[in-house]
Amino acid sequence: MGITVYGAHLMVPEETRTVPRIVRAAAGVGFDGIDLGYYWGENRQEEFKEAQKVADAEGIEIANYIVGNNFGNAAAESEEKFQAEIDKVNQALDEAAYFGCKVLRVFGGGYDLDWDTYSGRIAEALAKCAERAAKNQVVMAIEDHGALCRNSTQQLFYINTVNSPWLRANCDIGNYWVVGRTPSQQLPLDGVTAIAPYTAMVHVKDYVIINNTAVAVPTGEGVIDMEACFRVLKDAGYDSWVTLEYECSIGVPKQGITTSLVNMRRFDVSC
Repeated sequence: MGITVYGAHLMVPEETRTVPRIVRAAAGVGFDGIDLGYYWGENRQEEFKEAQKVADAEGIEIANYIVGNNFGNAAAESEEKFQAEIDKVNQALDEAAYFGCKVLRVFGGGYDLDWDTYSGRIAEALAKCAERAAKNQVVMAIEDHGALCRNSTQQLFYINTVNSPWLRANCDIGNYWVVGRTPSQQLPLDGVTAIAPYTAMVHVKDYVIINNTAVAVPTGEGVIDMEACFRVLKDAGYDSWVTLEYECSIGVPKQGITTSLVNMRRFDVSC
């Protein structure tokens, strides 16, 4: 069971926040792994070494890598910015390989843009990055993250269009249902069932709905049937990292993260 650096960062005060300290905090809660990629300082290479040193000392694995790209909106702005996003993902693929990670989470992007106009450009960017992914032996996992990749149908469009073993899916269970703070049209179990055979990474988060607004809560404390989702993934042959992406703003983060981990282990055992 893992946690992303985005979420784990909440356990370290902003004024003293560094990636090595986030790694140590995640290990202290009891996670087996952590996904890195955000919150690096100015001296990335030195911090890479320190993060790996801390991970080794604390007995936590650097599991996966993440990048916050946006191909769609970059394509709408200029070819220069479009190429810059491709370069950004290629750099993240190199960094993932440095840490020995086998999977890189990527986004499609394209907020407030037309599907017919820009989905092809997103697929084009993913295809170009697949060359670097193959070189580094790192699979890109495109997440259901809103914009022009908000559900399993759109994830499958990119996977089938690029048609490369180096592009698979990040199955973000909560995001099938909730993107931003508004419930969408795809139930989590339906999204998981559709994408499970193509899944290379899994993110978990949970919600309750109050006045038609999604409110993030610790995983296992909301209304998503996590146990059923875990079972579908396991039945499809998924046997890699299940990673908490903690977005709850209620209560003390460390307490909510600990509760999430306890529930994640319970769901995993029950399957």
